[in-house]
Amino acid sequence: MKTSWQMHRPHALANLAFRLVAGAGFVVGLLYSLRHRTPGVPSCAIEKGACVARLVRYEAIWHVAPPVAGLLAGALLGSWLAACVHRYYRRARTV
Repeated sequence: MKTSWQMHRPHALANLAFRLVAGAGFVVGLLYSLRHRTPGVPSCAIEKGACVARLVRYEAIWHVAPPVAGLLAGALLGSWLAACVHRYYRRARTV
């Protein structure tokens, strides 16, 4: 069964817009994480559980949080842009 490109174009372009913006947000967060200096790693004796928990929390805040925040911001902006693409094609079809 053949399908029309015109039927799938709005969804394909909205999906492409979402993925590009979400990926760009992640890359911006990753670049932010790589470019900015972070405080030194706290010294830790591996035998102490509380010390290891502080170390993991430190790593998560300074190294993982910026790319995740960029991905979330990109996903929010991408979903808004995808909705705009769908709105545009819906208006274009009715006019």
